[in-house]
Amino acid sequence: MPSNLIESSQHIVLIAHKNPDADSLGSACAFYSYLLRSQKKVTLFCVTSEINPNLAFLPWFDKVTDRFPESADCMISFDCGSFARLGITREIPLINIDHHISNDFYGSENIIDTSAISTTEVVYDYFVANGVKINGKMALSLYAGLVDDSKCFSAPECNAKTFAMAQSLLEQGSDHAMCIEWLYRRRSLASLRIRGLLFKQMKLLADGKLAVCEVSLSLLEETGASAAECKSVLDEVLGMRSVQAAILKVELPKGGTKLSLRTDGTVDASKIMKHFGGGGHVSRAGTFLKQDNYNELVENIMVMITKELV
Repeated sequence: MPSNLIESSQHIVLIAHKNPDADSLGSACAFYSYLLRSQKKVTLFCVTSEINPNLAFLPWFDKVTDRFPESADCMISFDCGSFARLGITREIPLINIDHHISNDFYGSENIIDTSAISTTEVVYDYFVANGVKINGKMALSLYAGLVDDSKCFSAPECNAKTFAMAQSLLEQGSDHAMCIEWLYRRRSLASLRIRGLLFKQMKLLADGKLAVCEVSLSLLEETGASAAECKSVLDEVLGMRSVQAAILKVELPKGGTKLSLRTDGTVDASKIMKHFGGGGHVSRAGTFLKQDNYNELVENIMVMITKELV
């Protein structure tokens, strides 16, 4: 059934998480297309002012604003495991749509499916269950999130439902070639520079089972890369024969450190990151550490990972 909050609200804000990926923003864009059919006012919001330009192919990308509207009477968050990921302080009714196993059910209504490979799958199921006609823009938005979170259909979580959804969205107007071009082939010079340096400086611990990549502020400045452009290295590192877990530590320009953890399933990344205020999935998770105590915490995290490696 359609959400009661959606039915009763007049101005709905659709929220993608900080530094959004294709799953979060794609889900929000698909829902934006859907709600435009109603007589309600709709705003696409993300607290990040400079969103990854590789997501510019998504429908309604130019409608995203970092200014939260005062007249809003309902919010819908997409792919956000915790309220903090929204980057806001407003307290109005909230619908929480997500697939993270670490989600803490912070919404007034929670539409959570931890078996879904992406939040766009959760949104797709919502549309199907409520008889919503999916147009080309919605199909492209949903497909982008599916491609991104399934690692271009290479993730072990892919199943028959994943490919059935992909087929359906392609039949309804999505563009596979466009998604692959923008998400995987359009790389900046800065991202290539940081990638090479990270491979060169990478450390292998625990008999080669744990790979560690560190990005300092000076390295970001030297290459011109953003923190988001560093993460793609993790999946490649995890492909090494001996590596069961790969962690990336990035110093952020505004202070603090972002940790991203990828595993082959041997280590529960979500469990470890949640212990330090973050969250995610079994095979990928992350957290933010404040600048004043991150060195000690990083060491603790390394110890926890090492103990669980086979």
